[in-house]
Amino acid sequence: MEKKIVIAVYSGSIPSSLFIENLIRLVADDNCKVLIFGKGENINYKNNNIIVHRTPSGFLKKLIFVTFQIFLISLTRPRRFIKLAINYRRLPKSDSIINMLSKTLPVIINLPDIFHIQWAKSLPYWYFLKEVFQIKIILSLRGSHIHYAPIADKNLAKQYNFYFPKVDQMHAVSNHIVSKAIKYGADKKKIKVIYSCLNFDLIRKYKKNQLDTHKPYRFISVGRSHWVKGYHYSLSAIHRLIQKNILIQYNIICNNEPSEELLFQISDLSLEKNVIVQKLSSQEQVYKKMKESDCFILPSVNEGISNAVIESMLIGLPVISSNCGGMEEVIRDGDNGFLYENRDVNKLEKTLETVMNLKIEERKEVANSALVDILAKFNSGFIKHKFHDLYKNTIR
Repeated sequence: MEKKIVIAVYSGSIPSSLFIENLIRLVADDNCKVLIFGKGENINYKNNNIIVHRTPSGFLKKLIFVTFQIFLISLTRPRRFIKLAINYRRLPKSDSIINMLSKTLPVIINLPDIFHIQWAKSLPYWYFLKEVFQIKIILSLRGSHIHYAPIADKNLAKQYNFYFPKVDQMHAVSNHIVSKAIKYGADKKKIKVIYSCLNFDLIRKYKKNQLDTHKPYRFISVGRSHWVKGYHYSLSAIHRLIQKNILIQYNIICNNEPSEELLFQISDLSLEKNVIVQKLSSQEQVYKKMKESDCFILPSVNEGISNAVIESMLIGLPVISSNCGGMEEVIRDGDNGFLYENRDVNKLEKTLETVMNLKIEERKEVANSALVDILAKFNSGFIKHKFHDLYKNTIR
């Protein structure tokens, strides 16, 4: 029997984002133990192969916690304690020693085989684990941390150029992101493309049984209120259709408070009666809104591969997406969804009209084609196998 691989999945918060939580639950089994470190709730994952190590909040609690951790490591892991003391200068720089130690000591006491970092900005902080303790490091490439953060922050770009070539393996959520990482010195041979895993069982509960459309026609977008999501383009296109006396309702679901820019544009275009911006408290509520809609719009300027698009396609909701980032890896225009040229409001307007005029049978064909593709490419069993292979190859 092969030795169980111990993976530390670090994202900084417990629970983390939906796709990271899905990853944790997916890979933890008799072959792979997952350790979770961070601040947050005391979650019961109901899986003996998932172990949570929570960091307390508040200075006094952290001070007590750190004192106990130092006692524990000196007593139970004396060699690590000596190595830590000798290499203390290599530990992460922080404005507070207590904050730094409360964060790092639980990891040092419970050293994994692999430290799997979920956000690229965290790599410089945790790289000492490889330098001091020879722990293998896997870095996931996703989201703003790789798309535009290093463009806006030149110091971050320098850090990426320094650390990316040193990482043992990288995980990319799309082929498009691979090209981004290579610009910062990543070795293409060490990057494995594995699509994000989703909770298919939960999503299927909200599968659309009827593809008849509503009056007014219901469009929906899901994603945080941020310029990269491109809502100003979809609002402009929606406004043009309303000017043609086409009945439309557009629901924008954010996981944060809407920006002033978003609210101003809605007001400026007099779209208050047609556009609803709301923040929902659970993923189930989001899926329910998707099921009750007629078409999903992804107007983003940049994406890896949008999880919301995958969820919509699994639910049976036709999708219109800009051809940004890795979206062309998922959508074939006119077959399993619809693509338009990124930032092109004219093309988006025409595509919206095209989808609104689809007959029921045409909507069914698009939905069925999307479902077949998603089940093939984003199947949890297939993705689990790919991650386990990644972990095994990393420690060989």
